[in-house]
Amino acid sequence: MTNIPLVLLLGILFTIQAHLAKALERQGIEVFEQIKAKLQKTGQPVDGGLKKPVIYTVGLILNNTLFVWSTLAQPYGPPALFSSMFGMGLIFLMAYAAFVLKEKITRLELAGAAAIVSGTLVIGIENIARTGMDRFSMNVNAMLAAQAVWLVLSIAFVIASLRSSNLAVVALAFGTLAGGLGSLDPFFKGVGQNYGGQPGLLPSNLVGTIFFTSSFVVGFLAFVVTQIGFAHKVRASLLVPAYNAAFIGLPIIWQVFLLPNYQLTWMTAVGLLLIICGVVAMQALKKRPAAH
Repeated sequence: MTNIPLVLLLGILFTIQAHLAKALERQGIEVFEQIKAKLQKTGQPVDGGLKKPVIYTVGLILNNTLFVWSTLAQPYGPPALFSSMFGMGLIFLMAYAAFVLKEKITRLELAGAAAIVSGTLVIGIENIARTGMDRFSMNVNAMLAAQAVWLVLSIAFVIASLRSSNLAVVALAFGTLAGGLGSLDPFFKGVGQNYGGQPGLLPSNLVGTIFFTSSFVVGFLAFVVTQIGFAHKVRASLLVPAYNAAFIGLPIIWQVFLLPNYQLTWMTAVGLLLIICGVVAMQALKKRPAAH
């Protein structure tokens, strides 16, 4: 049973929680480093040091419960539609910055927010208007072949980037790989829940169960790749745009291979372009949630 508005809503809740989790984790990590530096110098505990680890722990809990939204959404609509909502989380961060941190929102950020909303609406309308798309007739082999090619190329790009002194290239490589893996989490859940023509909250057969279980693995790998990227001293404001663009764009490409009747339209292209342009325009927000 298709329910596009429900998929849109769950996708928005997913991205809000995901961006809030990233903000809290980043804030907690920065405070841990400050505490460690002070302890090494004085050997004394830092006042208020327990508050920030709690914030970090909350961020981890939020990050590791994201699967709830994608699990609920996938039986009711295309996986790529759920993933396309990811840019909306940046609008949540803009509201967080304005109302909680009391920071000024620039015209460029407002334009970026408008682009994301417009792109999301375009993709939503385009999916509602689609007819004849059978989500239960899947060309899994073609999809896996395309994903294997992407994975090999992405890993090669990461290895090559580590030889570069340009951190922007390193951030692009790690962000693209992590975002692609992250997008496979809800995508594989959707394949698993719909495989065999009996959509449900849990898979109904062995193949579906394998895909559903694999979604948790790739979601964890996305988190690991992101942390490795940060360990190489890349800035979040460089890595996260690549992550978001891959998370939003790649599922639509996988859907082309997976669903025989699915074809890209000019509305899909316009929606994606608006969302990605909006994500790029709003990258100044990435440092705000880490403020003290």
